[in-house]
Amino acid sequence: MKPTSRKLPGWVHLPLLVFMGISLYQTAKGFTDLLGSELALAFSSALTMLMYGLTVAIGTRRINGLSTLGIVVVYFFCFLFSFSGNFNSVYSIYQEEQLYRDELLKHKQQLNNLVSAANKALDNFSPEIDLTRRRVESLTEQLVSQITDPTNPGYGERTEQIMIEIEKLLDEKITRFGGKSKANTNWTAIAQLYKDNIFRIVKRKITSNDYQKVENIRQDMLQKAQQLEQLIESTLKSAESVKETGYDANLKAVNIINAIGSQMQKFINNSERFHFEKVRFESQEFKKIAFTFHSAFTQHILVAILLAIFCIFIDWAVILMMGIFFSHKEHEIPEIVTSRTSL
Repeated sequence: MKPTSRKLPGWVHLPLLVFMGISLYQTAKGFTDLLGSELALAFSSALTMLMYGLTVAIGTRRINGLSTLGIVVVYFFCFLFSFSGNFNSVYSIYQEEQLYRDELLKHKQQLNNLVSAANKALDNFSPEIDLTRRRVESLTEQLVSQITDPTNPGYGERTEQIMIEIEKLLDEKITRFGGKSKANTNWTAIAQLYKDNIFRIVKRKITSNDYQKVENIRQDMLQKAQQLEQLIESTLKSAESVKETGYDANLKAVNIINAIGSQMQKFINNSERFHFEKVRFESQEFKKIAFTFHSAFTQHILVAILLAIFCIFIDWAVILMMGIFFSHKEHEIPEIVTSRTSL
């Protein structure tokens, strides 16, 4: 008598329906960005039905002691698509706040680096002007000290030498105040007159138009940077704020940083003094499969491993359960022989 073909127990379908329902929903969400909501749902439904049928076939062959290798290979191929969608969906939901937060912190550091590099480039934009101004300021302080020297106040030979040197730097004659007599003269007041007069000439002649542009650009940059820092700090105050406004805050941060960098690059016009590469708006890649796997397995490895195990369990739990509960070979059903006894 041939062995009886056994069917898969009905209770197996209960956890299978639950797990496959979860997989269908998550896979559809995971492929929405790639296929659109309607096609993603259709693809996920077809894939889930196929995996459901393959699971039943694996269980039936397993319980009857038949080979399941071929069906498992086909199931594994389907699982790769299911896992991609599941993992993308689960990771995006679980890490949404963290991903927005990571990008905001990254943009904050990029802003600080940009401001630092921009200030350095602006400080060195007209080195000859800055050098002349600093030299005039130094000589002026020497002039004031020489005139108001308590041991020998007044306008002497050394004072005249300093004045001549300042005039050469400014390319302009400087009016002499008072006389060379030391008696009854307020040299402190005269020294201040010289200082004020020299600084007026410095402001008129050395503070060039480009220098004024430098200061205007610097102030504009610092104002934008301060506003962006305040926006980032206010967004990072709570997890709810990051989830609700993180996308918009990151977009604004990218636009401001790129605007500052482009303006600076155009003004400096020297790649050796200032080089800027536009920052990327990473949040626009959010929920895309490629971005999800790259972010998970390069930046959040522990989370990636835990969520991967969860996604694998959803699709393989019932198959693993059947592998444990059902024996490899069906015990042979003994043949019952009946005979008639003749009376």
